[in-house]
Amino acid sequence: MHHHHHHHRRGRLAATLRGLAAVASAGLLAAGCASEQPSATSPTATPPNAAAPTTTATSTSTSTSSTSTSTSTPSLTDAAPGSHAVGYRVITTSRGHEQALTVRAWYPAIPADAEPGPIEYTAPNKFGEQITPGEQITSVGRALEDAQPEQADEPYPLVVFSHGFALSPIVYSTLVEHYASQGYVVLAPEHNESFDGSLTGFWEELIDRPVDVRRTIDLAGQLTEPGAPLGGMIDLDKVAVVGHSYGGYTALAAAGARFDFAAYKARCAALTADDPLNFFCAPIPNESDMATRAGLDEVPSGLWPSFGDPRVKAAISLAGDAYPFDQRGLAELEVRIMAMGGTIDDGTPYEWGAKLTYDHAGSASKTLITFPGAGHMLFLDPCENLPWVENSVYRDAICTDAVWDTRPLDVVMHYTTAFLRDTLDADPAARAILAGQQPDLDNVEYNTTNQP
Repeated sequence: MHHHHHHHRRGRLAATLRGLAAVASAGLLAAGCASEQPSATSPTATPPNAAAPTTTATSTSTSTSSTSTSTSTPSLTDAAPGSHAVGYRVITTSRGHEQALTVRAWYPAIPADAEPGPIEYTAPNKFGEQITPGEQITSVGRALEDAQPEQADEPYPLVVFSHGFALSPIVYSTLVEHYASQGYVVLAPEHNESFDGSLTGFWEELIDRPVDVRRTIDLAGQLTEPGAPLGGMIDLDKVAVVGHSYGGYTALAAAGARFDFAAYKARCAALTADDPLNFFCAPIPNESDMATRAGLDEVPSGLWPSFGDPRVKAAISLAGDAYPFDQRGLAELEVRIMAMGGTIDDGTPYEWGAKLTYDHAGSASKTLITFPGAGHMLFLDPCENLPWVENSVYRDAICTDAVWDTRPLDVVMHYTTAFLRDTLDADPAARAILAGQQPDLDNVEYNTTNQP
């Protein structure tokens, strides 16, 4: 009974926060595995910004050094910082009766004379004070506030980044700064949601978040107009959505996945009473309320209409919830998809998230990166860059992982950047990275339908 109660408590939290679960077992697992720390060695190291993957012969004198005996991290080509300095600014947009939407922008910038010092980002605390004290959360990054944008011959592709439930884009500064350094404009909406310990606001966000993405892309159109803050900077023909957890759900919805609530309810009805997955079924929405919120006259029978935005050309779901779409709803996806997830994820179960997405997305080109034995929070900034986490009830859930003592952000940056280069920039070298021989990484499994 005690064990059941433990699962009950853990599952309820997991459902609630999609992964700020109190992972009670993580500490035990970490202690048990301490003698087998994962090493991230790779047989080949490629110099940063090499023009081609090491598996192909090139006419340039690109040298590769073997590091198979070394314990250093493999130099995953696209994990190295890009050539651009990164600017940062905050924009608020509102139109008519809509709630104001704050959007954080990271973009290629004209470098400062001096090496930039750290920047402290602040964002509203969307948790109750009993979960995380204070009105704000903070993170530490490397961008230049309000720096002058770096104009180029052509505008930069757009990455819309969607954060996890009740979090903020600022807790992913490692990723978003990386994309900007690589030559993308990143616009990250601050989703208007809060978490007070109950599931009440969950279903509303299923409807509201894809709208936030549409509003963010609309805002990009305004920002890139001549004379606007990012005038001439954004190519609206090249748009990808990247998101973590509920943000992964958001990326899939924005890319055209469609709700299949009959399948969701059948999936939930099939669970035994003591299955921890029941807690992902607690927020099953009132469909008539959802239809009203979505502006529909009646509850759709069968698949719901797409809430996608036709401007979205590709999507990356990092431990993203896929079960509201289920198999038929995911089959509606046509754009290129990348999914990542850990196999012991308490926040978005692998079989209901990343694996479900890869198995059933209708996209001709899709890729799955699996982190065996890893949990939900792999994609956030390192905890030393998240000062507020120290005082949060969720400190252990956010900062402890059974497999990775440091987050595998180099792996995440390498693969997601190659995917963006391939899908948005049609870069053949990036396609070769995704379709060719993969580096030999511990605790990483790679599957793709990509053709060279």
